Amino acid sequence: MHDGINQYRRTQVLTASDIQIIVLLYDGALQALQLAREGILQNNYTDKARFLGRAIAIVSELSDVLDMEKGKDIASSLRRLYSYMLDEMTQANLRHNVDHLDGPIRCLSTLREGWHAIAQQSAMAGAAAGG
Repeated sequence: MHDGINQYRRTQVLTASDIQIIVLLYDGALQALQLAREGILQNNYTDKARFLGRAIAIVSELSDVLDMEKGKDIASSLRRLYSYMLDEMTQANLRHNVDHLDGPIRCLSTLREGWHAIAQQSAMAGAAAGG
């Protein structure tokens, strides 16, 4: 079963546009944060660490690939937002407290909605140009 799911995910990533990849990254970070939240609530330190680590890796990568020259104010604002989220995730880990995950989950959800809307507009524009 997992092989089929993993193959689907690989195909999804390999055929996705840059914008769709960003949406997938936000999805992955949000899923990891929800699983980390469950780990904290269940006192499962292994899951907490694994899933917080995954979310931190994704948000760190999103921050690292920002083009500060082209993005200017938007990229700068996103970098500050990612930094805030990373700080909160670290506090959630150190304090074993789910309250620190609320802000990052809200931020990532909002950003994901925006990027998803852009992806849909891009897909519609591509379909209109092709058809």
